[in-house]
This record gives sequence, structure tokens and C-alpha cells, in this order.
Amino acid sequence: MAIQPIKFSKSCIKTLTAVEAEEARSNQHEFQGVAPLKEMFGYAKMTTKATFSIRGSSDSYPVELTWYDAREGNPNRSAEYRLYFQSSPVMVVAKEGDVIAIGYDKNNNIHCELIQSNRSTHKPTQWQISQGIA
Repeated sequence: MAIQPIKFSKSCIKTLTAVEAEEARSNQHEFQGVAPLKEMFGYAKMTTKATFSIRGSSDSYPVELTWYDAREGNPNRSAEYRLYFQSSPVMVVAKEGDVIAIGYDKNNNIHCELIQSNRSTHKPTQWQISQGIA
């Protein structure tokens, strides 16, 4: 991936909490299926390739991504969607306050871009969906 920011056709972003960053580095490797992710991925199980990168780096890593209902097959419980991703050098360095942008590029490929926050002016944000951000 180029050093320039990815031009997403549709994406959502989230500032990582301490727990999310730790889970991304550990064996958990998943995000909760919040409404913006449901809007992007829908409700059908999907396994696909995604590219993980760090904004400002030319390195990128192909990773398998799975969108699924963790409670599928259990009629007594409501759906609980999750976005599972394989380990990558990108998420190993994720820290609290970093931002993860997940989205589709203009060719409909999925990218997960870590935006490291090393500035005191960084303002955390909850999951948000956006059309056509960079």
C-alpha cells in the first residue's frame, strides 16, 4: 500500500480502547459487530481477504477476515456479530488511542488501516460510518 492514506469508498473508524488494543495483540483478534460494521458488511457470514497497513508505512499484510454471528445456531439468544481477523504485524503494535479505519476501496477491496496516535491533541471517537473518506 502506498504511503498516502487509503481512499475509502465506504468505511468506519474507531479509536481503540485499552481493552480493544490488548485484545487485538492477544489471541482475541476481533472487534464487536457494532451498527456501523453491520451497515458495511450486512448480516451474512463472510470470510475474505483484507489488507492491513499502518498509515504512513509502505508495508501491507494480507489477512483473512471473517464477519460472523457468534451465536448462530442458538435460537434462544439474539445475534452477536463479530469481525475476526488473523494476527498481523499491524495489530501487534496497536495501542490505546490509535484509530482503526476499516472499509472498502474503489475496487471493493477491504482495507484495515491503523492510524497511530502519538499526539496529545488526538480526540477519541466511537465507531462511525462514512462515505468516501480518505
